[in-house]
Amino acid sequence: MRFLFLLSLLPVAVLAQAPVIVDTDAGADDLIALLWLMRQPGIRIEAVTVAQGLAHPAEGALSVLRVLEAGGLTGVPVYVGADRPVQGTGAFPAEWRTASDKLLRDEFPAPKRKPEVKGAAEFLAERLMDMRRPVRVLALGPLTNLGQAIALEPRTGPGLRELVWMGGALEVAGNVPAAPTAEWNAWVDPEAAERVLRGEWRVRIVPLDATNRVPIGPAMLQFFEEQAREWASTVVLRLLRSEAEAIRGGRYFAWDVLAAMTLTEPTITTQRMMALAVRKRPRERGRLVRVEGARPNAMIGVSADPALFERLFKGMLP
Repeated sequence: MRFLFLLSLLPVAVLAQAPVIVDTDAGADDLIALLWLMRQPGIRIEAVTVAQGLAHPAEGALSVLRVLEAGGLTGVPVYVGADRPVQGTGAFPAEWRTASDKLLRDEFPAPKRKPEVKGAAEFLAERLMDMRRPVRVLALGPLTNLGQAIALEPRTGPGLRELVWMGGALEVAGNVPAAPTAEWNAWVDPEAAERVLRGEWRVRIVPLDATNRVPIGPAMLQFFEEQAREWASTVVLRLLRSEAEAIRGGRYFAWDVLAAMTLTEPTITTQRMMALAVRKRPRERGRLVRVEGARPNAMIGVSADPALFERLFKGMLP
C-alpha cells in the first residue's frame, strides 16, 4: 500500500500533468463525459478503452470513434475489451445495451478508423507498467478491463498515477433492482472491483453518494434545447434527449460527467480516505463497505457541489 500513500501526498497540479486514458462502457452519460473532457484545455486524452457494460464493446468503440473524429482527435487510439465480466454473468438490461449500441448512429457517419487490434486489457497491462510515462485512468463503467489487466500482469500499476472510478454506493441506496444496495458498475463485475481495491494504486471513487447530489433534470434539458448551437453542445443535447424519459422522471444523474469533472475540479466532491471492500453475495453484490481497522485503500466521494457542477456543465456551451 506504500504507493497509494506516497501518491496521495502529490499536489493536484502534479497529478493534472499526466495524460488520461478513458475506460468507458459507452453509454449516453459516458459520451457526454468524453465530450466534456475533450473541451478541457488541461486534459490530454491518450487513449480510450471500451469495457463491457452498457454498450457492447465493439459497438461502443464505434460510438467513441465517431465522437473523437467529430472533435478532431483522430490520433487517439481506441481499444476494445472482452464482452463479459471477469467472473459471473452480470449484465445491464438487454434493452439498455441495445439502445447504447445505437447512440449517435444517425448523427455521425461511420468512423473512418477502426479500433486497435490489441485488446483493451492487454493494452492497459502493458501501458500501466511504464513508470517513465505516468498516466491517469478515468473509469466510467465496470472495471472489467482493469481487472483483466491485473490478471495478465499482477504487477500492473507502476505507471498509473491515479485511477478515478464512477462506481459503487456506500451509505445510500443502490440502483440495481436485483441488489438494492449496489450500483450498476460495481454490480456487473464485483470481482474486477475487488482486484482493483486490492492493488497498490491511488484510487478515487465517485459513488452514488456523490452523484445523487447532481441530478440532470428537465431544466437542464430545456437549457440545452434553447442554447445548444455548436457541434459539441448539440451532441450533448441529442444524448440528453435519448434519456428524456428518465430525466423528466427524476431518475437521471450526472454519474460519469461528475467523475470526469473531478480530474480538473477535485473539490467538486467531498472526499474521505477509507478502507473499502466490495461485497459479492447475491443480495449485496457490488455493495461498497467500510473495513474497520484496515489500512485505507481509496478516496471516496461522500457528497458533491451541485452549484459548481451546474456551472461547469453549462460551461460546455461557448
